[in-house]
Amino acid sequence: MMYQEERIQQMQQLLEEKKRLSKKEIMEAFQISSDTARRDILEFLKTGTAIRTHGGIMLAEDSPKILSFGERTGIHKPEKEKIAERVLEEIPENSTLFLDVSTTLLLAAQKLNKKCTVYTHSLDNAFALGMNPKIKVHLLGGEFNPEDRFFFSVRSLEEMDAIKFDICFIGAASLEKEGIFFKEQNNALIKQKVVKQSRQVVLVAENQKFSKEAQYKGANYQDIDCFITDRALAPKQQAYFEDQTEIIFEEETI
Repeated sequence: MMYQEERIQQMQQLLEEKKRLSKKEIMEAFQISSDTARRDILEFLKTGTAIRTHGGIMLAEDSPKILSFGERTGIHKPEKEKIAERVLEEIPENSTLFLDVSTTLLLAAQKLNKKCTVYTHSLDNAFALGMNPKIKVHLLGGEFNPEDRFFFSVRSLEEMDAIKFDICFIGAASLEKEGIFFKEQNNALIKQKVVKQSRQVVLVAENQKFSKEAQYKGANYQDIDCFITDRALAPKQQAYFEDQTEIIFEEETI
């Protein structure tokens, strides 16, 4: 019988092919007992690439469920790295910008090495950016959301009335027909204000966000000047955006 580590690796391959796996399918695929399958499932969930379903597991990116920041941080994908690199290319020297709370934008924050001023409500962004003396960091304060690691206060919204960002980078919990949505109402309010106060708005999100569902709208597609993503858009997705919106994606990731 193969070791658990080997089974976990093969489970990943099976899940990528089938999108969903039942506990029974795992038992049959590896000729293991119900208890062993349960232990393997619990171990596999630690990778962050899957979530539990009734009777088994499914790929996290195929679920409409919005994962927490911590859960998303555990999902390392090459696409995120590529998107983060493109974000860095879009940041002008000596600019004043807003950087959203996002696992992909956190990767960009960790690599940003340009002289600029950055506003953010993300604790992790602020920590990463604060390590670089070239960057002036402004952390918007308020009550801390421990699940998704951002701050919010009405006072911070009011403070942004006096700021004009050269460029802002916003993420998304879901990309739906009606607009760009977020899981938390306070987070959506921040995006509404930031979009209003920015000369250029850049949306940064993986294509799988089109299959998610969230509750609070933070921006409209007509607000977006540039969309950085990981694959070419389907015609239905493309139709959401204005003709003048620049769509940037990596050809090799399609």
